[in-house]
Amino acid sequence: MSAVIRPSLAASRTLREATHRLGESSRSFYAPFAALHSPSILPSRPPQPVLRTRTPHRRQPASSSVRYATTLASSSSATPAPLLSSKPKVRVTPPSLERIKADGFFDDDVQLIAEDQAVMHMSPEAVTQLATITSREPPDVLAKGKLALRIMVESGGCHGYQDTLSLTEERNVDDYTFQPEGVNCIPVVVDLVSLNLLKGSRLHFATELIGSSFRIEENPQAKDGGCGCGVSWSLS
Repeated sequence: MSAVIRPSLAASRTLREATHRLGESSRSFYAPFAALHSPSILPSRPPQPVLRTRTPHRRQPASSSVRYATTLASSSSATPAPLLSSKPKVRVTPPSLERIKADGFFDDDVQLIAEDQAVMHMSPEAVTQLATITSREPPDVLAKGKLALRIMVESGGCHGYQDTLSLTEERNVDDYTFQPEGVNCIPVVVDLVSLNLLKGSRLHFATELIGSSFRIEENPQAKDGGCGCGVSWSLS
């Protein structure tokens, strides 16, 4: 049987005093380092200002004589799309033959296109996009009554002819005006030479993954439907 060794009372008191002195020494040694982390001596950080954000106001672009008819995406503030039939009615206003002859640009034997052939069809998507453009234009621009989508045929492209579409405020004496009926939208204007190459075709607004744009489709004068780019074509 082993004996239990118990320290004397004096030895226990001496051990407690030594432990106390060791603790005091440790606190004295670490005190300067603890003070470095004291909140009272840390440099104060100035309060950060509260950032107030708001949706930026997009100003309408300044009006110019010609602007490219780029895609205008719909927004929540835009005018609701009008309800249209599958074949919207379009009113045609021909130019004045007397004014064309007085202008002197054409020969004296210039003639207007026959009434039943001076036709430009429009898809519901095209008319809807024209209404969207109209709803986003400044009132002072619309008040002039000159803004329109111009369609023009020019020489060039991979097939000899190419269609150019742009917003314009300029009118020519030989312009045919095509106005969709029952819809508040800008008209489409086509000059006499271009309409001879586009009569009976259809204006469409196509929405695709790579982008959206106006384009001419089903042109009776185009050979084999034109190029795959949808812009260039050759005469049939």
